[in-house]
Amino acid sequence: MEFNPIEKIPELTKMLQAYNPIIHSKSDDGYDWLEEDSFCIEIPNPYGGDSITIECENCGEFTVGFSYFHSHYFAYDYGYSNMCDELSSLLNNKCCSAAIFCGSENEWLGSTFVEKEKLSLPIEETFSFVFEHNERKEKLRTNGGEVRFDFWDSNLSKTIKI
Repeated sequence: MEFNPIEKIPELTKMLQAYNPIIHSKSDDGYDWLEEDSFCIEIPNPYGGDSITIECENCGEFTVGFSYFHSHYFAYDYGYSNMCDELSSLLNNKCCSAAIFCGSENEWLGSTFVEKEKLSLPIEETFSFVFEHNERKEKLRTNGGEVRFDFWDSNLSKTIKI
């Protein structure tokens, strides 16, 4: 660890000030899952969709969550820079959260971030980590499913039946 993620909260809230970020701690309703002395920055979605959350673990890492996907970033300059770039891409609708579900019960099989220009790739390529498992591939073939592409601007979001 190069720095403590908690130290970056003022920088992150300044960077995100146009989005009216809210800082939560373990004592806030619904945030009892946070570890002691860790914080969560919530970026409310003005389009009515899911908020983006940035968990800042005390002496740990960052975790960005949006829709069905979350990603971890180590507290090093490279990890922090990568996180800020991905946040910017999400907020500017250059990428989205993509999740694949199976059957009528919509069993979650996996999720990832997808760049907007890669939305036309075959589902098997986007979710290769799901399709490499024969039992999941067979479940989808037998039961069908869907893929949800959730953008920050929910007007751009779409669902594809498979």
